Amino acid sequence: MRMSKKIVHLIPYDGIGGVETAARSMGELNHNGIDFKVEFIFKKGGFGLFNPLALLFAVGRIFSRNPDVLIVSLWRSAIVGILAKCLRPRLRLVVFIHDTADAHFLDFIITRLALLLTYSVWADSMASLRERFPGLISQKCQVISFVTQRFKIAPEQKVKPCFIFWGRLHQKKGLDHALLIFAEIIKHQPTAQFWIIGPDGGAFQSTQRLCESLGLKDKVSFLGAATLDEIENYAHKATFYLQASRYEGMAMSVVEAMQMGLVPIVTPVGEIPSYCSHGINALIIKANRQVVEDVNDLLNNNEKYQTIRNKAIATWKERPLYAQSILQACELLVKEDN
Repeated sequence: MRMSKKIVHLIPYDGIGGVETAARSMGELNHNGIDFKVEFIFKKGGFGLFNPLALLFAVGRIFSRNPDVLIVSLWRSAIVGILAKCLRPRLRLVVFIHDTADAHFLDFIITRLALLLTYSVWADSMASLRERFPGLISQKCQVISFVTQRFKIAPEQKVKPCFIFWGRLHQKKGLDHALLIFAEIIKHQPTAQFWIIGPDGGAFQSTQRLCESLGLKDKVSFLGAATLDEIENYAHKATFYLQASRYEGMAMSVVEAMQMGLVPIVTPVGEIPSYCSHGINALIIKANRQVVEDVNDLLNNNEKYQTIRNKAIATWKERPLYAQSILQACELLVKEDN
């Protein structure tokens, strides 16, 4: 009888998104009867993201590891999970949900097919479960903490009109909405700056065109993809984190920004309303005019800004790390199996 249970977490590719960042924070471990490994379908410099051969090769690599449990994140991994489960029915499949909405129709179909075969469902937040799959049996579901690491808090500085965003430049992130808000802020705060960090997720050109049409070319900097250390360096010079997402799951960048000591200006989507409270540890975007007034109020009241900032930092101090949460969830799977 094998002493440890082999668990593989399969992710489409090793990128810089929230899913990939969290997975890298977990790494590999062999602890307390659990042999845990992260695998990627698409290797760097290998198959293209839409090559079906890569999915078949991924099934082969999974079988070569002979796992007891296969965790799949995102729809491409779910395809591999479905194939693996059909070929090896005794394999325990865990579907990991990371967003409150399906990316497209293919995601809608494949993820729900995988859920028919799953032993357990993990999610980055209750919102991802509640809004995307309201009919799921709660006993099968477990929420995983998405605090990936403890970030260095920026030294206290006087509030200034310096804004930052990091993440994929994708339509869901609402950068067009954020720029409209920033354009209104500029009218009252002519020295304001907005740094946008992240790779193109399909919205870079449209965002850049909007920026130029609003006359913000000299006020908005598109800095491209960056490492977490580089992001942290920019974040420590800013005072506000601005993200006007159309939909979200946990919104990892918001969590990271709060830990670093930025006051988030965010839309109340996904899990965000469960940890961001307007005027307490964040500013919630409901109407553009109102949030601009709220920003101006904080820029004219440093003491009030510092109070909100400190509460944003305190929000995540006692939360468990992603790696701890994953390990606990794996231990529960092993316990149930035994």
